[in-house]
Amino acid sequence: MSEPLSQYRHYAELARQKARKLSKQLHLLSLLRLFSFVGMLLFFFLLWDKNIYVAVSISIALLVLFLFSVVRFQKTRLNKQYHEHLLTINLNEIDALDHRFSLFEPGKEFIDPSHINSYDLDLFGNDSVFQFLNRTVTVSGKQCLADMLRTPMTNIEAIENRQKYIAELSGDLEWRQAFLAKGMLYAGKTNELEIVESWAKQSYNLKLFRFFVPLKVFFYLLSVFAILYWIFYGNVAFVLLSALLQTALWVLNKNTIQKAYAHFGKSVQMLTRYEKLLTHIENAGWKSNEGAALIKSLHDKHRAASEISGLRSIISTFDNRNNFLIGIVLNLLFLLDLNSTYRLIKWHRRNCDNYMRWAKAIALADAAVSLANFAFNHPDYAYPVLHNNEFSIQASELGHPLIRPEKCVRNDFSFEHQTGVMIVTGANMSGKSTFLRTLGVNMVLGAAGAPVCARDMKYKPVAVYSNMRTSDSLSDDESYFFAELKRIKAILDEISSGRELFVILDEILKGTNSVDKYKGSQKLIERLLQQKAKVIIATHDLKLTEMAGDYPELIINKCFEIEIINNEMLFDYRLRHGVTSVMNATFLMKKM
Repeated sequence: MSEPLSQYRHYAELARQKARKLSKQLHLLSLLRLFSFVGMLLFFFLLWDKNIYVAVSISIALLVLFLFSVVRFQKTRLNKQYHEHLLTINLNEIDALDHRFSLFEPGKEFIDPSHINSYDLDLFGNDSVFQFLNRTVTVSGKQCLADMLRTPMTNIEAIENRQKYIAELSGDLEWRQAFLAKGMLYAGKTNELEIVESWAKQSYNLKLFRFFVPLKVFFYLLSVFAILYWIFYGNVAFVLLSALLQTALWVLNKNTIQKAYAHFGKSVQMLTRYEKLLTHIENAGWKSNEGAALIKSLHDKHRAASEISGLRSIISTFDNRNNFLIGIVLNLLFLLDLNSTYRLIKWHRRNCDNYMRWAKAIALADAAVSLANFAFNHPDYAYPVLHNNEFSIQASELGHPLIRPEKCVRNDFSFEHQTGVMIVTGANMSGKSTFLRTLGVNMVLGAAGAPVCARDMKYKPVAVYSNMRTSDSLSDDESYFFAELKRIKAILDEISSGRELFVILDEILKGTNSVDKYKGSQKLIERLLQQKAKVIIATHDLKLTEMAGDYPELIINKCFEIEIINNEMLFDYRLRHGVTSVMNATFLMKKM
């Protein structure tokens, strides 16, 4: 951890110094802007009567200086904001290394109690795996990261390609932080994938589209001729004629113009961010298969960043219509709206098939940055080795990534391919549920292509289906017990359909009496064995462990033990072979 920490402190200090330097430059530029503007007016009026040529020359020079200072001020202000974001990024990571990650987005909108595992494994919400991982700067990237956790991959080649991409990206701290800082400069608050998808579905039909170029040339020449005729002969007739004809053409295409501007004209900020991020991706130079494929996808047909830069230029010109006087003059004499719409339609037809590809490339890179950041922050974590044989898991020093390292007790774990059901017993608070979540979370992380909290881990990637935190539903008039039965039935249906699962169950059939609970649990285990399921079950019911005697080849017992010394409970959270010998419910009730 010391290596990431020292790097974050180093980069934070560099960003802080750069931001201070730029702040001083901004102050000087603001003074230069003020003095050049005031000086321009002052010299013009003071020298007007004495020497008109000197007055005009000095005023023009000061005007150029004023315009330069305005442009320079805007660029410097953006650069300062960029380095302030870099400072924030590094300070946030310093907090994250100390397990203070509440300032990151928790992904509450992705909480889904009906999902196969995310609710049970605390993948989303406050103090969740998602909040621990999430560094995304786009809404689509945030969605992509959530999808990686909700629907992790099971194809070994795809996972291994993702692992190599994440490993490559984790080694380039400067690239990752620059990506995040650029994204933060133009933060978005809407689902950009939906916006981009709506663009792709649009079609525009400008009347006389095929003849627009010669028409434009004709009207430009007519307007220039009309203006010169008005200047030299004082006759405005041709100006009015040109304006009347161009107005008629504008009215003829009014609906198309307004539709085009409505879809593209209000998205300059988003397009600017896309351009910055796509340029950054295009220049990444990744060598991993997935990284190289991502860059290649942005170069197919048309270079993504330059195309979006072109679109932003069109929209910037289009925006002149919002200036009342300039908009009217340019539309009456030089077809501003029509020319912008024509250029936009050509751009749209050339790139409409590319929109989603570009947006998904940004989303994938954004999500991958979060996983790469996770890998960089935990150099002691390992990328799991995957196999495609019968299902099994072997892991050494397996721990939960959300538990502070100094408090996290890591366990060696093995689930052999011949095992059908592993029954884990232990007293209250001994670590059963935490261990089940540890196992599930690491399997999800591994299948997403991320490293896992273990010294090493080898397993076959399959879907993880859990039943640990069932809730009743008053709105559906559904009891806790019935909700749990529905969940179990869904698991059995998935297994019956031939889907390969690893099932995690915590204290099954909690919502009924002890007799029915034992009989029902026994029947469920037998059913799972018949269907050749792979299951780990945590339970307080020690009678269930006796089933290992009936199915010695298929059922294995594991446990967590406690000690009660001097009226105090001592927990070591170590997974052992066998059945627990100490339960503590009565002890806890007496103590209360």
